[in-house]
Amino acid sequence: MHQPAWTHHYRTINDFPMHYVTAGDGPALVLVHGWPQSWYEWRHLIPTLAKHFTVIAPDLRGLGDSGKPLVGYDKRTLASDVHALVKSLGFDKIGLVGHDWGGAVCYHLCYDYADFVERLMIFDMVPGLFRKGQALDLERATRLWHVFWHGAQPDLAETMVRKDPEAYIRFFLTSPWYNYSPAVFTEEDIREYVRVFNLPGTIRAGFQYYANALRQDAEDLAVCTEKLTMPVRVWGGQAGMGNIVPAWQSVANDVSGGVVPECGHFVPEEKPEFALRELEDFFVR
Repeated sequence: MHQPAWTHHYRTINDFPMHYVTAGDGPALVLVHGWPQSWYEWRHLIPTLAKHFTVIAPDLRGLGDSGKPLVGYDKRTLASDVHALVKSLGFDKIGLVGHDWGGAVCYHLCYDYADFVERLMIFDMVPGLFRKGQALDLERATRLWHVFWHGAQPDLAETMVRKDPEAYIRFFLTSPWYNYSPAVFTEEDIREYVRVFNLPGTIRAGFQYYANALRQDAEDLAVCTEKLTMPVRVWGGQAGMGNIVPAWQSVANDVSGGVVPECGHFVPEEKPEFALRELEDFFVR
């Protein structure tokens, strides 16, 4: 019988059931997904990474198969969830990887628990969309239209998206607006993302990520005035956020990385071989 490359778990963290998968043995490497995804976005990477690490891939609060509390969707609280989970599993030092909103969560985890994170890698995300009082570039605002649709009026957005949630998810996963190629995700992949998106409370919770990004996250980022000191490596997709190195240099002292050619936003799924090479080069010591 084929044995799965990972095991599924639940643990009560900060008063909600947090779902996560684990694989392998050794030092902890924590993988933090984005929206509209779940731990599943790391499926191509986990088997190889598990040869070197104890891989921990949680479903963030409100997403995937984790619980859907009504509150707690600012990135600082989400970071505290991940920290509490990993500490409860007995780890005091970790390598950390984030994509999309997971990247913003990882930034606050590094900032608030600096001694906890030894190295940080980011795929196609900046530390936060903007700081309170900071102008937002028009080109970036246009590119991130969905942030304002989801976040400015999240209840209205939820009402509209509920009319055809599968079509909405398919747009993000197959549109050239976010992907270099529209054929990255298989039907099985799309079904899994649609499944978790349709779980009760998930659409609302996901849009609270954006509502908080336009409000609490901007305030929290404005008070983060010290630079991260751990090594940081960042990669933006050519057809995604592009060169995100300068954004991370503004918040960290030791930043490397660049642009992934012929790749959109979903780097770990569009270019898994590239992602694995970088992860092994950066984290395997």
